[in-house]
This record gives sequence, structure tokens and C-alpha cells, in this order.
Amino acid sequence: MRILRMSLAVALLVAFWRAPTLGQPATLLEAPEKSHAQASRDDAEEGKSDTIRAVHAFDNPDDASAFEAVATGEAEKRKAPPKIADGRLYLLESWWKSTASVAFPAPTDTMTRVVEVSWKLAMNTGVEGAGFVWLNVDKHGLSGAAPEVEKWEAPSVPASLGVGFDARNPVNRDPFRGSGNAYDRPQHEVSLHWDGMEIVKRTTPMDFRDEKPHNVKLRLIFVTGGADVSLWIDDTAIYEQYFIPSATAYVGRPAFGARNGETAGDVWIDDAVIGRQEPIPAPEPPVTIMAIDRQLNDGKHPKTEAAVEFPENTDRFARIICTLRLDQPETRFDPWDRLAEINVYGDDGERFEILRYITPYHRGHEWKVDVTDFRPLLRGERKVEQACGTQGEGWVVTVKFDFYAGAADRLAYKVINLWSGSPEIGNPDKPVGDFYTPQTASIDERAAFAKVRMVVTGHGMYPNTDNAAEFMSIGRTLTVNGESFRDILWKTDNYLNPCRPQGGTWKYDRAGWAPGDVVRPWEVDVTGLIDDKRRLEIEYQLDSYLNESRGETWAPFHKTESHLIMYSKP
Repeated sequence: MRILRMSLAVALLVAFWRAPTLGQPATLLEAPEKSHAQASRDDAEEGKSDTIRAVHAFDNPDDASAFEAVATGEAEKRKAPPKIADGRLYLLESWWKSTASVAFPAPTDTMTRVVEVSWKLAMNTGVEGAGFVWLNVDKHGLSGAAPEVEKWEAPSVPASLGVGFDARNPVNRDPFRGSGNAYDRPQHEVSLHWDGMEIVKRTTPMDFRDEKPHNVKLRLIFVTGGADVSLWIDDTAIYEQYFIPSATAYVGRPAFGARNGETAGDVWIDDAVIGRQEPIPAPEPPVTIMAIDRQLNDGKHPKTEAAVEFPENTDRFARIICTLRLDQPETRFDPWDRLAEINVYGDDGERFEILRYITPYHRGHEWKVDVTDFRPLLRGERKVEQACGTQGEGWVVTVKFDFYAGAADRLAYKVINLWSGSPEIGNPDKPVGDFYTPQTASIDERAAFAKVRMVVTGHGMYPNTDNAAEFMSIGRTLTVNGESFRDILWKTDNYLNPCRPQGGTWKYDRAGWAPGDVVRPWEVDVTGLIDDKRRLEIEYQLDSYLNESRGETWAPFHKTESHLIMYSKP
């Protein structure tokens, strides 16, 4: 069934408006109509930070001149570019092996802190998917067609933020090849992209491939060192203030696109509204500190150490981003997933793990990670260490730090190691409680906020009971001053890992980690639990587990690094 026809009416609208409370979808359509010239005059005369909105209602086919439309593949051969009909913008009709896109000019060259976009999106199950990109005009011009995008359901465009709506991720039971959907999970996913790379991907609770129009709302808030991205479909939050490192503010313009592959379906959009508010100056470039520059990590080089000169005073920096990059050595990539870490050493030689990652199967990748919590360790001269044990081939490793100036709402000033090590689990002769002993921390008067940060990954497999600990989920409890917090050590989105595909069993769920990914911490804000004595009693317990196959293979263990972080007010 076809679901495409479209039309367009474009009006530039301006209204005095504040951003809605985060957590609530934006409402962008209520505004008096003005011409672009009138809007500019009002801004100059009133001197206020107005919201500028462009409304594309697609009501008049003659208004197609407002955008640049491009089609490729069979759609181009059939002379079927995007068009306006029936009060909609038909992006792509049922032609296989095709892409189509529309790009709008930038109505202003003003940089703003907030960008909000809403539109209606409809598609059916025949399509591969659709996408939206906020094109960086410095890279892609103030007007003109969208750059060539191979897969609009995964719109990775240089220097630009994108959102992909993936309508097809077929099940594949092959443990080593093909798509990652080994568990036959729902095939409706939304991904976020920055600067030519996918950053994250999630399954949505609703199926947006049902030929019905779905209301999409996107909010970009540029903050120090990156962007907070929120996205709703039909008022259901898919992402809420998801931070994308290094995606700093830029002047942009909108582009929409869609793709058909071996099967064909239809995609249309309607009622697109682009709103921008809070003009800001261009952000200050970061101070970049290269810690490890393209050093070989292989069987003969399991560790790289460097004496790094960080800024002496970091109080003016609101965000610190660590970039980790793995490139191919002269031989080949290591074909296995390996435990790896980046450590920083304190003045007294104490080691602090600031980032843990698992290498990909036989490929490289790049990650950007917010390490601002480790601010007190990233000043002055420090020893930085990258460590990864491998048997033969490996990677060329680069580690750098970007310090972004700005106003912070809190400043980390102390990091305390809590539990550090790799305790065996499931062995009554080595109770795991002997490792996770209760900790007591004194909280000085300077501390206005405090957080516990747990990084735990499970390792070991069959014939350990329940395939522990790599392929076994387990409950855990963090108790602070008598208040308990629960979590399950289990990661179920590995098949959506942006570092895909890989050569091994990368697609399967695991105990807190994924091949080819950094390990995400379990974080608990404990500020409100600090008692009158200014202390915290901290306990960590695993649910009961007995390994009945002890001694038959290498013992299951939980690699653990945990910290208490204290913050002061600026």
C-alpha cells in the first residue's frame, strides 16, 4: 500500500517563548506569522532573544521550491524525487534500491543554544528507514542539497548531528555473521549520530512502521563540551538529555531522507517545524592534551605509560572528554575481545581506572567519554597508562583529553577508590563478601554533592554453572547509610553496539559489557544520604550464586573498580 503524497507551505514565525521543561515534549506551532524580514526587524528593535521558527505545512505543491530534493537509484530512474501532494511531503515511494532526501536552506546564520524540530513521520515495513540531519552549514553550506548519505536510517554525516529511524533489522541466528539481531527483538530502532559516526541506538516501545503518522519531537541543547539530545515519539521519551561528547554548537539547517533496499516501502512527513532560541557566541575551542599518540598495543607491548602535562588549574573547565581510538597495526587487528583500561596515577602512586573498554573482534573504533568526574586527577604532571593483555596482534592506540571551558554546576575535587580487583564468584572457599567489605568514608565540609560509581564486568564461561560470569546475569545491591539501591549486572543491547559488525560473538548479551565498547558505570547520587556525622557507610552485595563446576575451567570473576566522588560548589 502506498502512503505517500505531500504539500508545502512555508512561513517564518517568531514568538517570545521559553523552552519547555525538560522531560516534556516541545510545543512549537503556536506563534503569529511573520515574514523573515519582519522577524529580523523585530529582533533588532526589541533586542530580545526570540525563538525563530520555520513552519513547513506542505499544503501547496508550488512551495516545493523551498527545498532541494534529490533521489538516487531506482527512484531517480523512474523520475520519482520527493514531492508535495495531498498535503504531505512524500520523501520516498515504493521503488527498491533507492534513496531520497530534501534539504532546506538556513533561515539565519545565528548560532543558538537550543534547536527544536518536530514533524509527523509515517512509513511501512517495506522500507529500510528514514533519518533527519541538522546539517552544519560550515561544512555543507547555507543552502543546497543534502550530502550523499548511503543509509538514511543511519545518517552519519561529517560535523553534523543526525537521528536514524531503522525499520528493518532482520533476525539472524548465525553467531558470527550477518545482522546482530540474534534474539529476534523488535525491528524498530532509533539511533543518534555525530560527525560521521553512530553514537547510540535503542529499540522503541512503539512500532513506527505501521503506515500511521507518528509525532516526532527532537531537542538539541548545546552545552559545554557537547550536546544534550532529547527525542520523543508520540510523547514517549526515547532519549532524554543524552549527552553526545564534542558535539559543540554550530549553525545548522534541516535535512530529511529515506531509503529502500531489496524491499520497497513508502515514507512521508508532514507539519515540520524548526525552532531555535537563545543566540550564543561560537564556543571556545578545547585545550587538547595528547596522552598516548599512536602507540602499538600487541603481545609484545601490553602496556603504554606516559608522563602527561595536564593544566595546573582546571577550575575554568566545565567538561573533560577523553578520546580513545584503536587503529590497525602493520600486521592485522587482534581477532579477540580483550579487557583493557586507561589508568591515571595519583601523587602517591595510587592507581585510578578512569575508563575501561573491551576491544572489538578484529576491527578498530573510536569512542569519546566524559571523564570530568576525574578532574582532580587530571591536573599537573601525571602518569597515564593504557593496558591491554593480548597474545599476538593488537591495535595502534591513541588517547587524548579535551578540556572545554565553561561554567560548571559542581566541581569534583576528591576521588576515593572503594573496591578494586577481580574477585572470584560462586566459590564458598573464597566468599565474595571477603572482597566487598563494607567501606566507611568521611565527608568533609567542602563536599556539597557525592556519588558512588561502580564499574563491574563479569568474565568466565562454560562449564561454569550458568555460563558464569560472562553470560550470566546477577542481581546486586548497593547500600549507603542503610538505603539500598538495586541493579542487574546485564547488558542486553550489544547487538545495537555502534561498533558493528564484528567477527566474533559480539551480538550476545553479557554481564555488564560488550565487545567493542567502553564499559558504562552504575552511578548512584548519595548526596542526600550524608548523615550529621558527615560520613557514608557503603556496602556492595551480590545475589547468591554457587558455581558447581569449580576447578573444571578458569574461575568466574567480576572485574571491579569503584569510586566515591566528592564535589564542591563552584
